[in-house]
Amino acid sequence: MPLHGIAENLYTLQQDLVTARKIQGRLLPPKPQVVGYDFEVYYQPAGEVGGDFYDFLPMDEGRMGLLVADASGKGLAGALLMVEARAMIRAMASMTSSPREILAGVNRVLLRDLEKGRFVSACFGLLDPAKGTLTVANAGHTPLLLCREVGKIITQVQPKGLILGVVPDAKFAAGLSEETVELHPGDRFLLYSDGVSELMNPVNEEFGMDRLMTWMGVNAHLWSEDAVRSLTDALEVHRAGQMQSDDITILTGRFEP
Repeated sequence: MPLHGIAENLYTLQQDLVTARKIQGRLLPPKPQVVGYDFEVYYQPAGEVGGDFYDFLPMDEGRMGLLVADASGKGLAGALLMVEARAMIRAMASMTSSPREILAGVNRVLLRDLEKGRFVSACFGLLDPAKGTLTVANAGHTPLLLCREVGKIITQVQPKGLILGVVPDAKFAAGLSEETVELHPGDRFLLYSDGVSELMNPVNEEFGMDRLMTWMGVNAHLWSEDAVRSLTDALEVHRAGQMQSDDITILTGRFEP
């Protein structure tokens, strides 16, 4: 192929990626307005598009579904799987409010559709403002972090669960559970992708859970917008110019009655 043809193809591919990123951006919702809660989100793919995604799903009785997930694959491959998984999760959330049942239903469909080696990890939380509770199910994803503002006690909320789209229904359901935590004034919760905890610096050292939990304890009291800015600044300092190799997604909320 002549050089000008290669250049034209590369330009077309770049334009397609830019368009895909715009489309993906429109699929990611703005932070919701929930009385008594202060939310913020952050999404930065490693390339033009990525496999990470987050979602806010209005549920019955004023409840809100909170989701951070990671589809395997980079670039367009990850983005296409992200779109499919997002649609399935939304469809299941229209039929049940149980995080466990939602993830079990998604696994059932993905198991039929995905080729070997593809998968999705997800952390789904059901926020019930009336009861002041957060019910969490986790399908092979990073743990939800909860910081009790009083005493700055930080816990990892990670009920057992396998990744989506890999194991048969019965095994997946048997290995999946829910955990409900009570929220108190000043509490902050954090959902995130492994692009946060596994971010590398120039000497191949991960940001890691210890740094993340330390950050949580110091910054839990901030308004969510300021907290996310503080975390992304900390990630940039750690990265120190090293190329970002994985998508970064952050979803956080604080109980502010």
